[in-house]
Amino acid sequence: MFWRHNFIATFLTLIAGGLCLTPGKDLAAAPFISFDKFAHLVLFTLISLSWMVGLRKQTRFTYLRDHFFPLVLTLGIFYGIALEIIQGIAFTDRYADWKDALADAIGVFLGAGIFLLIYGKMAFQNASRRSLSSQMIERFLN
Repeated sequence: MFWRHNFIATFLTLIAGGLCLTPGKDLAAAPFISFDKFAHLVLFTLISLSWMVGLRKQTRFTYLRDHFFPLVLTLGIFYGIALEIIQGIAFTDRYADWKDALADAIGVFLGAGIFLLIYGKMAFQNASRRSLSSQMIERFLN
């Protein structure tokens, strides 16, 4: 059940890593300067949204299901920062850009916002254990 609900999220996460870690000379030039930031924003929005949906729907790992919201927010932001750091360290023709990491973080929060708009309170009901983060989010939504 885990992979059934999280295949798309895993695929998008691997695609993001592959694209961010591709040497710069192998990438096509962006038609305008902000396209790169927009691509980061959209990709991380889709990643966080798909992980939230997948982790909430899966039933195998109850801890992940009960704590999906703060986990996705935290790990999504760290993933974006880690990719930027690796770009700056591992490649000579790429550099770490804090604006890309910021676009990644905004994308993670945007995906979380879309998730809350779609699922609302229903996303935090019927958890096997009511986590503190789930209780806080439910109070916020009330």
